[in-house]
Amino acid sequence: MSIKSLAGQTIYYGFSNIASKLLNYFLTPLYLELMTQASYGEMSTVYAYIPFLNIILTYGMETAFFRFAKKENSQTVLSTSTISLLFSTIGFTILLLFFRGPVIHSYIGELSGLDTHPVFFTYLVLIMAFDALTAIPFAQLRLENKPVRYAIIRLANILTTIGFNLLFLVIIPKMRAAGQTWLPDIRPGNQVGYIYLSNALGSGITLLLFLPQLMRIRWQFDTAVWRQMLNYSIPLIFFGMAGMVNETFDRAWFLPQFLPGNNMTDKKELIGIYAANYKLAILITMFIQAFKLGAEPFFFKQAEGKDPQKMYARIMKLFVVLLCMMFLFVSLYLNVWKIFLRRPEYYPGMKIVPILLLANMFLGIYYNLTIWFKLTDRTKTGAMITIITAVLAFLLNWWWIPVMGYFGAALATMVCYFAQMAICYALGQKYYPVPYHLPRILTYIITAVLTFYLYDLLNRTLLSPGDVYALKPLSLFVATVFFGGYIWFLLKMEKKEFSRLPLIGKFVSRI
Repeated sequence: MSIKSLAGQTIYYGFSNIASKLLNYFLTPLYLELMTQASYGEMSTVYAYIPFLNIILTYGMETAFFRFAKKENSQTVLSTSTISLLFSTIGFTILLLFFRGPVIHSYIGELSGLDTHPVFFTYLVLIMAFDALTAIPFAQLRLENKPVRYAIIRLANILTTIGFNLLFLVIIPKMRAAGQTWLPDIRPGNQVGYIYLSNALGSGITLLLFLPQLMRIRWQFDTAVWRQMLNYSIPLIFFGMAGMVNETFDRAWFLPQFLPGNNMTDKKELIGIYAANYKLAILITMFIQAFKLGAEPFFFKQAEGKDPQKMYARIMKLFVVLLCMMFLFVSLYLNVWKIFLRRPEYYPGMKIVPILLLANMFLGIYYNLTIWFKLTDRTKTGAMITIITAVLAFLLNWWWIPVMGYFGAALATMVCYFAQMAICYALGQKYYPVPYHLPRILTYIITAVLTFYLYDLLNRTLLSPGDVYALKPLSLFVATVFFGGYIWFLLKMEKKEFSRLPLIGKFVSRI
């Protein structure tokens, strides 16, 4: 497989992922307009916890499926992993529902608003169960190189979810106001429950779309294969959990615990501001997710070829180039992106966006680096890396949030991702050396960061000193000059590389 093949898969996976994320992203202004800051903070807390439970529910079986699904036993691995997830999901769902009372009446249950609406918890459990049951079917499509079907099902999921959101939050309230009193009374106090219900319905319909694929599985369970898969995947639970500490625990636990004061509403509102601005880093996170979906099966197959390390190094360089472009595309145009926040009370949080963009850049590089311990079966080492950075995340958030508020949480996220990336690189070069183009990679990242902060200095002192996020023609012009200059710099530095790429190659060769 070539970079062109990886690019093609990433485009397909990227299209479905980016389209779904963008469609879902356009719901954010609707939520921010209809919901109070406290309610949005409650919802953000809930959705920060779901990834933790998803990791437990899938327990690394998706990655294990890619690792063990060789041609000669792919059907055995497929059926064994599917049966394993089916029974574990049923058991975990029953367990969660049985302990619903203690969960919703806990501190986190109160912070999430679940204590006054127990049915919300049931919706959330269903979301996680449906998503766990579709993990292997989605992985099967990726392994079998069926990105079109993958994209169709992903888009069907998000369009269904959005449809139900609009039905519950917009259409039904308007119909009820017009006299249709038999419809449910959806108001600010219970809107978030209908958002969870919409998500559950979307996930449930996705599972139904996979039924024909699931019915074609030969239902046989190989205990020996299952044990091998578990031995490989169990460390990935700790790897994933520790990783989620850095990704979502700032909203789930660090901010609620370490923000000064005891007023629950104030904390919810600050979490709401932080979570709303976190959304502005979506362009980089979308690309990283799309790359992961295309790259993981690609890397495993590439490892069977000759000298795969050179290919990994080339991919990393191009990956960093695209990340740097996206970093500047968002950070230089924050005065445009702010329209998605809808209300001025969310604008003070925009100062964290460049920090979070840089943090996600480090996270993307880290994901690219992790291939070494997956190929060498050193998943326990990968788990240790993320556990170390999870401890660092706890210490930094404990130190910085009481002093700097949610800016401290953003800064801690960036430092932790940088540390995680650096440790993974150092160990990877020891156990699975890859000739990464380190001088160029560092040059591109440092130049991108300096470009933004130079523009930010000009904007604060000369272009728009009174309101740095004001939408002014001169600010936009200067930002575009800076962005264009950086693109020209990249094209000059990587003219030979870009000339080899499909679609854009013939245009770059003329520069």
